[in-house]
Amino acid sequence: MKIGIFQLNGCNKCFNETILLDKHIKSKNEIYRIKNSEIESWSEKELDYAVVTGYIKPENHEFLQNLSKNSKNIVGYGSCATTGGIFGLAYQNGYKISPIGKIISDAAIVDGCLGEIEELSEILQGNPLSNDSNLCKSCARKSTCEYLDEVVRQIDPQDDIESCYNDFGYMCTGYIAKACKEMCVNYGTPCRGCKPSIDRAGFRMLGMFGTLMGNIEVATEATGKGGTDKLADVDDDITRSIPDITGNFFRFNLANSVLPIGRIQSNGSILSDIFIGRPIEELPLISGCMGGNNFISITLDLIQAYENGLGDDLPVSKKTTELRNSLLSLEKDLNSALKESNIEQYETITNQIRKLAGNMNLSNLFFGGFKVPIEGSDDFEEYKKIIFENIEGDYQNGQVKYSLDNQGLVTKFEILEA
Repeated sequence: MKIGIFQLNGCNKCFNETILLDKHIKSKNEIYRIKNSEIESWSEKELDYAVVTGYIKPENHEFLQNLSKNSKNIVGYGSCATTGGIFGLAYQNGYKISPIGKIISDAAIVDGCLGEIEELSEILQGNPLSNDSNLCKSCARKSTCEYLDEVVRQIDPQDDIESCYNDFGYMCTGYIAKACKEMCVNYGTPCRGCKPSIDRAGFRMLGMFGTLMGNIEVATEATGKGGTDKLADVDDDITRSIPDITGNFFRFNLANSVLPIGRIQSNGSILSDIFIGRPIEELPLISGCMGGNNFISITLDLIQAYENGLGDDLPVSKKTTELRNSLLSLEKDLNSALKESNIEQYETITNQIRKLAGNMNLSNLFFGGFKVPIEGSDDFEEYKKIIFENIEGDYQNGQVKYSLDNQGLVTKFEILEA
């Protein structure tokens, strides 16, 4: 069987994960792994399967159409290819990012950030996917779906390990997501819907959470004409607690929604457009999902920039620093394994990363420490995350530089060249 794996644009974590295919597919195969920089020189071969990773730009459309003519089957692997993924947030700034299904209607789909190699392997062996389980059924936390008294931006997930995040007013999109391998919800992090279980997932979650907020007061003003009050154009409890509707409800599927392409002027780069407007507490998970080969160092630079700026108001323990340094060492080892195409080493290292950071999205990393206890690391209080205040200012550490307004929203963002 001939398999071609093509990395288009953006993060390459899904592309890297395909190194494991030789271990998961028992039959003898010819596997071609083509990076973005090599696509133009790709000599068109007939393939049994063409696997596409990364987000899709207009200039990729012709290549994909030609690829479909020379391939018996096309597979979109990972959220960037299937729904636009996190890079699809730049859709609001006019970036024409297309899900693969809008270009090749019969493409098979493997959603997820990170895409699950087990599911891709099943498709490549001609087996249909059978994962229809809703995330909430796999989650240890249980929802009551009762009306909320408040909506919050941060919680201590260890205060209550049984109640649903949504019951705290801490929005989690598990209602509209499938169960997945990364299971961010197990690491103090609410789901953001990288693996949707229904169409128009963002809108449906917005409607669901909006219903739960039904008892929370919103700012209103009189119409002045004897009619009912109307919504006022001022902040209230809801707008302060959910300042980023797009990033929270449409994080992975904005480019695949029915919303028209955005008219917000670009800030100059796709990374700036993705991060600007996002709340500070959401940044580590965004960078953890899209940081590519440097996803650990970029995420830690982002976290440490704010910690350095707040100083004693956001202290970092020696134990936290030790655990973070272990992750940085693992990142170097991971890149060495990829360079050498060492499958066993890659798998060993990613398992070690998961043990410390929760998953390959680094869901357990946060400001001040870690969200949930790490197996084998005693005394969680020594490396526990800290709930912090939003402080306006400019922050920089290592590769990352950004600015926040007084609500803790990013107003400038830049990843500096090493």
